[in-house]
Amino acid sequence: MIEWRADLPRWQQVATVLRRRIESGEYAPGRLLSERAITEEFGIAYTTARKVTAGLRADGLIYTRPSLGSFVGPEPADDE
Repeated sequence: MIEWRADLPRWQQVATVLRRRIESGEYAPGRLLSERAITEEFGIAYTTARKVTAGLRADGLIYTRPSLGSFVGPEPADDE
């Protein structure tokens, strides 16, 4: 569990943890990053998990495929 800081929104704190996992290689490219798993691991609301994935997607760390989910990037080319 994370020790919450009062000076930052929770979604940013969770995004920082996940960003570190991605950048360290703990989360390999192509790994599913489930919003449900995020809510369960960090004890946050679904809407907060959506902000987390939106932030990571905006930073180019994950990509989302409709009906499939969000995955650690980089996004493969369409022919892969």
